Amino acid sequence: MVFKLLEKLPLRTVLIVPFVLQIVGAVGLVGYLSFRNGQKAVNNLASQLMSEVSARVEQNLQIYVATPHQINQSKLDAVKLGLLNMEDLSAWEQYLWRQVQLYPYINFTSIGNKNGEYRTGEKLSNGSLMINMSGRSTGLDFYSYNTNNTGDRTTVATVVKSFDIRQHPSYQNAANAGKPTWSSVYISFLEPTLIISALQPVYENDQLEGVLITALRLDHIGQFLNSLKVGKSGQAFIMERNGTLLATSTSEKPFRTRSNNKELFKAEESVDATTQATAKYVASHFQKLKEIKASYTLNFPIEGKPQFVKVLPFQDGKGLDWLIVVVVPEADFTAEIDANTRMTIWLCLAALGVAVVIGIFTSRWVTNPIWRLNTAAKNLAKGEWNQTLEIQRKDELGELGKAFNSMAQQLQHSFENLENRVEERTAELAVAKDKAEVANQAKSTFLANMSHELRSPLNAILGFSQLMTRSQTLSREDQENMNIISSSGEHLLTLINNVLDLSKIEAGRTTLNPKKIDIYRLLCDVEDMFQLKADDKKLQLVFDRSPDVPQYVETDELKLRQVLINLLNNALKFTDEGGVSVKISKQAESESSPMLEKSKKIKNRQIKDVQDSELALYKNANFASPIPLDDSIYAPDSVPVNSSLFLHFEVADTGKGISQEELDNLFEPFVQTQTGKDSQEGTGLGLPISRKFVELMGGEMSVSSSVGQGTVFKFDIQVIVVESAEFENKRLTSHVIALEPNQHPYRILIVDDKPLNRQLLIKILNPLGFQLKEAINGQEAIEIWDSWEPHLIWMDMRMPVMDGYEATKHIKGTVKGQATAIIALTASVLEEERAVILSAGCDAFMRKPFREAEIFDAMHKHIGVRYIYENTKEVNVLKTNNGDFEVLTVDAFNGLPQQLVAELKLAILNIDLDLIDSSIAQISLQNPLLASAIANCIENFDYDRVLNLISETKYHE
Repeated sequence: MVFKLLEKLPLRTVLIVPFVLQIVGAVGLVGYLSFRNGQKAVNNLASQLMSEVSARVEQNLQIYVATPHQINQSKLDAVKLGLLNMEDLSAWEQYLWRQVQLYPYINFTSIGNKNGEYRTGEKLSNGSLMINMSGRSTGLDFYSYNTNNTGDRTTVATVVKSFDIRQHPSYQNAANAGKPTWSSVYISFLEPTLIISALQPVYENDQLEGVLITALRLDHIGQFLNSLKVGKSGQAFIMERNGTLLATSTSEKPFRTRSNNKELFKAEESVDATTQATAKYVASHFQKLKEIKASYTLNFPIEGKPQFVKVLPFQDGKGLDWLIVVVVPEADFTAEIDANTRMTIWLCLAALGVAVVIGIFTSRWVTNPIWRLNTAAKNLAKGEWNQTLEIQRKDELGELGKAFNSMAQQLQHSFENLENRVEERTAELAVAKDKAEVANQAKSTFLANMSHELRSPLNAILGFSQLMTRSQTLSREDQENMNIISSSGEHLLTLINNVLDLSKIEAGRTTLNPKKIDIYRLLCDVEDMFQLKADDKKLQLVFDRSPDVPQYVETDELKLRQVLINLLNNALKFTDEGGVSVKISKQAESESSPMLEKSKKIKNRQIKDVQDSELALYKNANFASPIPLDDSIYAPDSVPVNSSLFLHFEVADTGKGISQEELDNLFEPFVQTQTGKDSQEGTGLGLPISRKFVELMGGEMSVSSSVGQGTVFKFDIQVIVVESAEFENKRLTSHVIALEPNQHPYRILIVDDKPLNRQLLIKILNPLGFQLKEAINGQEAIEIWDSWEPHLIWMDMRMPVMDGYEATKHIKGTVKGQATAIIALTASVLEEERAVILSAGCDAFMRKPFREAEIFDAMHKHIGVRYIYENTKEVNVLKTNNGDFEVLTVDAFNGLPQQLVAELKLAILNIDLDLIDSSIAQISLQNPLLASAIANCIENFDYDRVLNLISETKYHE
């Protein structure tokens, strides 16, 4: 593997890279080891620094907290020596006043006896000396006095009401402890400072005589912490076991004022980000702060920056239980290491650069002649024939250079003529390409114009035929004539659609519209559609579906149906005896690229002649009944859902066949075989369109035939297996005869430049009582809409002056226009035209020619019009009250003309409501009772009953 990789690398790279990798590896290893040793040094230094700082804090705290108890001890000694007594406290004032001056970090020293008398000597932070007292003489109110230089009271500074020292927590704590202890931390009455008091109970004959109190100022501890140098930006703070902040090396005070009340707060609530983050980390790390019994060194990040933390418990044996926390950023120690690391990186890069430069010069010296030869060879391969090498060497490379120069001259002479010929041919192809693009554009323009010009007149022909068919005054002969006109119009529409389909295919405008379908149902519908025609010609029609064909697939149903219809039409048309068979099977699945691999198989498939034995089978076979829809009869093999596979179709007939000379041009547009020309039917478009549709669905169509023996068409399509199909439930409805009452008048604007198209819509809508107006172009439509405000506009899209697109954009671009529904009427057959029309602002899209029912349904959907429908008189289709006479019988159908029965069956299979109504109307002229019974079955969706009776008639034999 390594050698194969080296073979692909340039020689220059092979010479440079190993040398450079050695330099980078050596320097990188040295840098890494240096960095690791630096990290260890940082950790050791941080640990030493934090240990030193925490030790100094602990040492000074021992001194601070020992002093208050020493002061209390001196006062206790004075009592025991009889110098001072616990009953008369007036003598204590001068003593306490002088004592408080001796210690700068003592806030006050005091005494309280069992009678409620209390005396204090206090020194404020500004240096003022105060004497405080309370007792019976003050009514148990607390008085703070200013003093003169001799310690005498002068003026009252502060008065605190209802102060009984015996009720104070400090007095009670000392009494409960029975030994020297500490009060809780609190805030002074006289000034904003945090203090804690050392307590000494005084007993005589085991009776509590009073309590000696000395208060320590905690702000002096904060000043001491601030004086410490903890790295460059580190800090230290002290907190209680419950997390309350007592002192910090920052400028933050350990209490806050809220609503004129001063309150302590927890370190986690500190405004200093480092203090807050450190306290939160310590609390989360230990869960319970009371469980910290020894010192710990921790690491944690603040905003991604590593921090060293030292946590040390502090206890004095008299009740104090604090935590000393020291935090130092790692960056304070790593600055020099980072500088060294950067220097190492720069040295590494410099060494790399030097190595690269040396390697480049060395490789150039070695590979330059080879590189020049390689470059010249590549240029020669690109067609640069004037390549020569000047290598002033007499070694192997020199000889190679001479041989190369000789070869280049020979190639130059050989390709000069070829290059001239290629340039001439390229110019010809460019001209041909321009002509093809112009022709393609002309074809697209022709397609759009022909679609509009052909389908618009057909819209009038078919529309007025529908209106006249509904007339009750037409004679039977006129009714038949109208049916011939309508049928001929539908046939003409089919021919036009074929021409336009072919034009769309050749212009590359045809798209695939796949959906989930039930292919079993599709095959049954196609079989039923052609069964009657086969019966008329005394031919056998059989559909043979393989059991492994999945029932539900995703493909373009309309195109597949059209292909089958075209092939079966031709097969039945050119077959006089024998029959037609359709075989459907599943091809093997392709896992990697189904469409590509299958297409290759289809292209490589050789066309084989139909064997005589197979043709004999078609002529003499005992054909089966129609394909059942029961899944239990044809249960396909298990096929994974959403898997891709190919379905193979074969349509074979025992007809006249096609000669080998005609097979080559069989799929050319407008080309017919000799048999087709003799029949004087068809346009020669069915097979070309079918083949293009099959190719669009991922397959290919082939044909094999023998004259006098028959023809076999084979094609494959790619499908995706799905769980279920999407069915369009088409409902049979009667003719609209009026509007439901209690509806407001509907204003309808009809916009079309063709008078016949406007007249058709007017004749459809005017009898129902709609208020109608006409416009012949978009500009006139805007003017009428602005003044009349119609509820709905039928808008033709191709008009002079202003087309429907611009008119729709103008109307829908206003607030008022949003209340008007606009439905586009177009003769275009291009599928992409729908998206263009809807993007212009139209609410719906309808192609010409349209059905009357489509007009009414669209108006109901978009503006809520409600209709009254023509009711068909109910007929008892089973039995009358007078006997067992049945209206719907096989004999009744046998009494009708064969063509009329065939039209009724085809209309029901295609769910063509207009054709069903037309057929029933013709039947009513011969047998009104039968026509009424059929109409009642249609109204109750009992199609199977009618179809079953038709299948039992003499026409179905």
